[in-house]
Amino acid sequence: MSRPPIDPLPGRIVRADRGPPLPSDAHPYRTIGPFDAGHIPAGLLKTHNLKAGAWGLLTVEAGAIGFCWDDEAGGGCELQVGEVILVPPLVPHHVERRGPVTITIAFWRQPACPGPKAAAPPA
Repeated sequence: MSRPPIDPLPGRIVRADRGPPLPSDAHPYRTIGPFDAGHIPAGLLKTHNLKAGAWGLLTVEAGAIGFCWDDEAGGGCELQVGEVILVPPLVPHHVERRGPVTITIAFWRQPACPGPKAAAPPA
């Protein structure tokens, strides 16, 4: 029986416009930022996506930033201070500076699934 998705930031509204929800067994493994408008890494400003099994939670700490989906559905939004967007794995996206802003991004993943064991080399 699967558990419901977790609320990674209790009390904060998390937008989830695309892809699968954050699984209940996911856990944070890395946080980057805070980045102000002048220090947002260039890779975030061009189309990119998260690897399989990884979700991102982009939080606007101050100001506002444009968030664009670069998949076939397209679209986007302007995220204001206090807003969070859940970015699922493998969905292309980018951010756009639109003035003063500070953002942080927390990366979450599920525990590693045990894979098949490699066969021992022949003797």
